[in-house]
Amino acid sequence: MAKSIYSVITGTGNYIPTRRIKNEDFLSYEFYEKDGIKLTKDNKDVILKFQEITTIAERRYVTKDQVTSDIASFSAKAAIESAGIDKEELDYVIVAHNFGDVTDENKQLDIVPSLAARVKQKLKIINPYAVAYDVPFGCPGWLQAMIQADYFIKSGDAKKVLVIGADVLSRVCDPHDRDSMIYADGAGAVILEAKESETPTGILAHKTRSDTYEYANMLFMGKSYNNTNGCVGN
Repeated sequence: MAKSIYSVITGTGNYIPTRRIKNEDFLSYEFYEKDGIKLTKDNKDVILKFQEITTIAERRYVTKDQVTSDIASFSAKAAIESAGIDKEELDYVIVAHNFGDVTDENKQLDIVPSLAARVKQKLKIINPYAVAYDVPFGCPGWLQAMIQADYFIKSGDAKKVLVIGADVLSRVCDPHDRDSMIYADGAGAVILEAKESETPTGILAHKTRSDTYEYANMLFMGKSYNNTNGCVGN
């Protein structure tokens, strides 16, 4: 039986920030409705209801000196070590994210140069043919990056691809919106390699859809719910 090329995950890595934010840390926050009216409900009740719905008791935030490309590179290094490969053999470095390197001092989005280029530099990869680019694709960005990597491998264009998903949402969410308690920071990475096999293995199939006609604006950037300061950040 003839062998076909499949994409197989050979290494994984992650970075979970060390800064723990518990639900009780939000007791001192001032929450507002989207119309700018301050919530009259006690924060204890708001937080209790939130935990009942989400089962989230704590989340992780990056430290003040960290940005998205930092934690992305940490997870990437772990994935490379897990796969036991030479980083110079990578054909692509793909980073899925949404907001770039937002610093603690400046909430402005920073996406130039690409995060993938920054990660490649932080990993000290010299090979110029390890193509680095970003995939800004919302919540399923990492999955879409995996789909692209799978295409590269199955077409014969690549044999080893580093795929990373990372975001620092704590710096872009509105601290006056109770839903901001959902968000956290973190990064994960995999090494996807080409493997010949007579039987299907690795990534077998995928399907992507974009329901933008009705739902394009479910998540959006804008002013804080607290209209007295008009800013987004914490």
